[in-house]
Amino acid sequence: MPTTGKPTTRKPRITASVPEQEQGILAAAADEFAAVGLRKASMDEVARAAGVSRSTLYRRFPDKDALIHAVARESFETGLSRLEDLVAGMAPREAVVAGFTFGAQLVQTTPLLRRVVLEDHSVRDALGGIGALFIEVVSARVAGTLRDCGATMPDDELLEAVELLVRLVLSYLEVPATDPDRATPDRVRRIATQHLAPMIH
Repeated sequence: MPTTGKPTTRKPRITASVPEQEQGILAAAADEFAAVGLRKASMDEVARAAGVSRSTLYRRFPDKDALIHAVARESFETGLSRLEDLVAGMAPREAVVAGFTFGAQLVQTTPLLRRVVLEDHSVRDALGGIGALFIEVVSARVAGTLRDCGATMPDDELLEAVELLVRLVLSYLEVPATDPDRATPDRVRRIATQHLAPMIH
C-alpha cells in the first residue's frame, strides 16, 4: 500500500502511575519556582520538564495556585520529617535549639525555600490562603515531637509556646538581619539557646 512518505509521529506512551506522574510534576515545579520565582513560573515549562502533556498537568493541578500549594505542602512535609528524625532522642530544649538552627539553615540553603521565603515576596499572596493553616499544622506536629522528646508542660501551654516559636521563626526568616554575621549557624544557635529553648519544659 502506498505511503505519503511523511514520518509518523506519536506521542510517547505514558506508563508512569498517577502518583509517579504527580511526583515528577512536583519536582519539576519546585525546580521552576526556584529558578524563576512563583510569578514568572511557566506551567508549560513544568509540563515539559516533567515529561507530561499540558492536559495531564492540568488534570492533576487545575491552576498554578493549586500547584504552588502542593509544592509548598510537600516541601513543608519533607522539612518536618527531617526535623523529626534530627531531634529524635533529644531533650526538649535541646530539640528546640537543634530544630530552630536546622530550619534556618534549611531555608538559607534550599533553593526553593530560599526563593519563596527570603527573595520572592509574591509567595505571601500566593500562599496567603494556607498561611494560618500551615502555622496550625506545623505547630501541632512540632508540639507532638517535643512531647515525644519529654516535654512535660500541659498540652495547651506547649501548643501555645510552639505556635509562638513557629511565628518567631517565620518572622526571623522573612525579615533577615541586614548584617550577614547575624545569620550564621552559630548566631542562630545562640539565639535559640538563650531566648527560645527556655520557653519549653
